[in-house]
Amino acid sequence: MKRKVGIIGLGNMGSAIAEKLATQFQVIGFDIDETKREAMKEFGVEVEASMEAVVKQTDVVFLSMPKASISKGIVQQISPMMEKDAIIVETSTILPAEVAELREISREYGVQLIDAAILGGVGHMRTQTAALLVGDSDNAADRIMEVLQAISSEVQMMGEIGAGMAAKIINNGVAHAVMSVIVESSALALKLGIQPEKVYELLRGETALLRPLTHRYHERIQNGQYAGGMSTVNARKDSTLFLQLAQEKGVPLFSVQAAHSVYEMAAQEGFGDEDYAAIAKLWERWSDIDFTK
Repeated sequence: MKRKVGIIGLGNMGSAIAEKLATQFQVIGFDIDETKREAMKEFGVEVEASMEAVVKQTDVVFLSMPKASISKGIVQQISPMMEKDAIIVETSTILPAEVAELREISREYGVQLIDAAILGGVGHMRTQTAALLVGDSDNAADRIMEVLQAISSEVQMMGEIGAGMAAKIINNGVAHAVMSVIVESSALALKLGIQPEKVYELLRGETALLRPLTHRYHERIQNGQYAGGMSTVNARKDSTLFLQLAQEKGVPLFSVQAAHSVYEMAAQEGFGDEDYAAIAKLWERWSDIDFTK
């Protein structure tokens, strides 16, 4: 007997989740759009005309909604209908505090809830190359690990409830900021006669994008090791040259300009002779944190 898994919300991502799950489990889905429900039948997904019919047949239910307010309404509606110790899996990208609120609602009825943020798009889901970033305060994920693994390349347990969503938001924030830096830099390169493909070959090397993460963050910042290396003063100098070039060529800068200010502050704080990873000390002071713990 195949395990029955429910999914509420059969939009772009929800339908991809349902398709993937249906290759291993008996999947029962619902969407307010009848057209979307009917479309899922060809993938072996059973569909119901109500959320109640879905949750009455399943002990694990995935939610794939466009915003937190919709998820909240659904959790409020389905939790009283679910069996005790059933599990709701929130996959929508929402704030950690919103996930925690959903968990509090479900707990009133003995229903557990985890967040499983999807690191990747619809295409990644369909090819099972997306990772799941999971937040779980009730050890519920272990009970449905085979289900989570069926739709992902890797299940990463990030911490307590909401940590999965937090991790995805952080990941995407980095990606979007890096995108801005790449575009600014490429624009300046073009103005200086360097073609886009050459910029790509340059930046795909170790020193620009990868080394700040693997060496400076992982090896230096996480261990509090700032002796030697390229100094903050020299990093500030190179950043100044970048700004001067951009000004000469009339290229607007936003991300690099903001980043330069950090090196100015780090030098003023006395970190000038340390490796430029020492800018992390600023955030340790500002945010009362310790990167080495």
